[in-house]
Amino acid sequence: MRFGKSAWMAAMMAALVLFAATATAAAGYRTQSGNCLEKEYYTGCEPEPTGGQMMWDALVLRPVGIVGTVLGTAVWLVSYPFSALGGNIDQATEKLVVTPFDWTFQRPLGEF
Repeated sequence: MRFGKSAWMAAMMAALVLFAATATAAAGYRTQSGNCLEKEYYTGCEPEPTGGQMMWDALVLRPVGIVGTVLGTAVWLVSYPFSALGGNIDQATEKLVVTPFDWTFQRPLGEF
């Protein structure tokens, strides 16, 4: 299968946009002073989300979270009888349905 120049150009542009968004999101973890590169669970400092982080979250991570929520729910439905037999329905529901749902729909935009 041969791809034309326009397909390769579109793929290269998509890769460039993805790279730029990743670089922008990664740069958002650096604070004004430049001393705090870590997230809150390392040092206690957490800068406000940047526009790049919010775009990355809205355009990439939220759709991935929606897919994860749907897949987790499907796995939960399949595993429900086994969870019922094992007595861990609550844990299975929490890990497979509630956690992906909360990560996708309950957290503020740009905070991951």
